[in-house]
Amino acid sequence: MWTFDESAFMKSQDILLLFKMTSLHAQEENLFGRMESESTSELVKSLLEPESRGLMVAGGPVGQPLAAQLINDEDTIFRPLDLDAPMDDSDQWEGWSNVVSSTPITSWSESYSLRALSASLGLSKSEISNALVRCRNAGLLTSDYETGLPKVNRRELLKITEHALKYFFPVRPGAIVRGIPTGFAAPALSKSLKSAGGLIPVWPAPLGSERGQSIEPLYKTVPEAVKKDRTLYHYLALVDAIRVGGPRECGVAVNILKVGMGLK
Repeated sequence: MWTFDESAFMKSQDILLLFKMTSLHAQEENLFGRMESESTSELVKSLLEPESRGLMVAGGPVGQPLAAQLINDEDTIFRPLDLDAPMDDSDQWEGWSNVVSSTPITSWSESYSLRALSASLGLSKSEISNALVRCRNAGLLTSDYETGLPKVNRRELLKITEHALKYFFPVRPGAIVRGIPTGFAAPALSKSLKSAGGLIPVWPAPLGSERGQSIEPLYKTVPEAVKKDRTLYHYLALVDAIRVGGPRECGVAVNILKVGMGLK
């Protein structure tokens, strides 16, 4: 008789955890600025010229009415927007109206503790512990030789994100709702792009800043988790650009992720 070990199968919360720890590494290495610059580069803008057809578009604020039907590829275009400089700390990066404070951390290593990861991701300590085991079994997580802290195999995580997530965790745009912008509609990414008049993808959230087509997040706690981590929000928005975008959007998102993860 065949038996299956549930701990051997990766789950969507495992991917969320891996990107959270990758975000911690990026913050330690100050990689966010490089990712920001890459996302607003001339190359990115040229790759998203009007001839590019894809699902993701930048839309209007909540108060503006949006068409209640799906739009075709001719309407879903990103166009370049003149930009002087990447966003800094004073720029608006949040896609929500409520302010969320992070859990106080006394040391950098504490950020990797079960308590801190549980609080930041909205997962229980046991869920975090089980996810860590699955990630280690899959070869996506090791321990840093010098610090002993968890170390993500970022290169393999990027490969999985590029080639597998859209198949393992497929998503389709749903009803028009209020929510948090994702994909290339996320504030940090849409700063260099302007709307061609279509709907944007959003994670459903009552206090989200935009209206658009609902997109199921990678995991149910994502809309709250990103409020506490700017880099994680950037990562997961790019992940959604890959999950629901066309080949061109996917390629652009992968290149930005590569920079933001310190792989380029």
